[in-house]
Amino acid sequence: MVIWITGISASGKSTLGKYFFKKFKKQKKNTVFFDGDEFRKIFHDDIKYTLRDRDVNAIRLTSLVKYVSDQKVNLIVSANITSQRFRNWCRKNVKNYFEIFIDTPMEILRKRDYKKLYKKAFSKKIKNVVGVDIKFIKPKNPDLVIENISTKQKLYSNYKKILKEIYIKKIKIY
Repeated sequence: MVIWITGISASGKSTLGKYFFKKFKKQKKNTVFFDGDEFRKIFHDDIKYTLRDRDVNAIRLTSLVKYVSDQKVNLIVSANITSQRFRNWCRKNVKNYFEIFIDTPMEILRKRDYKKLYKKAFSKKIKNVVGVDIKFIKPKNPDLVIENISTKQKLYSNYKKILKEIYIKKIKIY
């Protein structure tokens, strides 16, 4: 099973992913967690954040996710994929794929902005920031949409809802 949590920076992908992983791994030991920022570090941050580089990263990540998933390992992935093309590829090629989109309004993202990405992007100090100068294309058919406009505790409360949706959609858990 692959649970892919997507959304733009500061939407809560990693926060929800880490929480879900911590709870879920207690029940299913053969579960791993991939975080988009950590994944880039594995490759020593050898690419930037242009659309072309984001595609290279998406090819790497989606290929590795498929490889690990094919070995009957559960994966929780917290990473933005800028292109619907790669989301579609996952739907087609990754067995037991479940996509969660965390939808968070820009005004809340700018308040959270713990990486200071939005502050730098809106002041033109950096470019290639999704949601600012790179358009974010919302997933067309996510399995679940979570609106994250409140606290971490409220975000965490979606754990049971996610499990219920996985059960309803008959996603096979290893």
